[in-house]
Amino acid sequence: MRLALVLLALTSVAACTRPLTPAEMALVAPLHGPTLDTAAARITRAPGVGLFPITFDARPRTTCRERIVPPMTGRITAPTAGIVLFNRLFVSTPAHLPDYAAPFGPDQRLDLPAAMFLVHELTHVWQWQNRDLTGYHPARAFGEQVAMDDPYLFDANTSAPFLSHGYEVQASLVEEYLCCASLDPNGARTDRLKQLLREVMPVAEPEAFARPVWVPHEDDLPNICN
Repeated sequence: MRLALVLLALTSVAACTRPLTPAEMALVAPLHGPTLDTAAARITRAPGVGLFPITFDARPRTTCRERIVPPMTGRITAPTAGIVLFNRLFVSTPAHLPDYAAPFGPDQRLDLPAAMFLVHELTHVWQWQNRDLTGYHPARAFGEQVAMDDPYLFDANTSAPFLSHGYEVQASLVEEYLCCASLDPNGARTDRLKQLLREVMPVAEPEAFARPVWVPHEDDLPNICN
């Protein structure tokens, strides 16, 4: 029933569907490689996504994902930015961009949080396309939201097999590798993430992600993934 309500909310107000841009395809190619059919993916602006807020305790500042944003404390409530159903990513109006991988500014920087958001969501598309391996279905992913206080929370030093993690953690680990490879390619944790992801997808060496990036908080960048 919950999934049916989500479908109704998304499809009743959805508009502006597009394929991935060349820059977005190039962004995910060193991560998922040929295991993700990017031509089948679509991004749809859907104001209804904002109807589903998420609430969680402030996470430990032990991951690249958490350390590139200003510190947060207490109980956090945030609007949902994206929901994936099969090959389609529905994005809230505030989170919608015409290109999540387009460089900007005189030094052509990549907006790293925006790129990480796209990589996370396209990992759900990858989970669906590779469901014989992952067992993924959107209903199971929604089940994590119901059963867990914070299905995105993971141990920065995890050594558990990739597929033993929940679907949101799997997607979080892929975006975490993008973060670490971009900011700390020689970090010890960067290498551990690479080996973990290579259990299921042909991720490239960290050097493949070398480019100028922008992050909203720079105080914790040195050795961010050691």
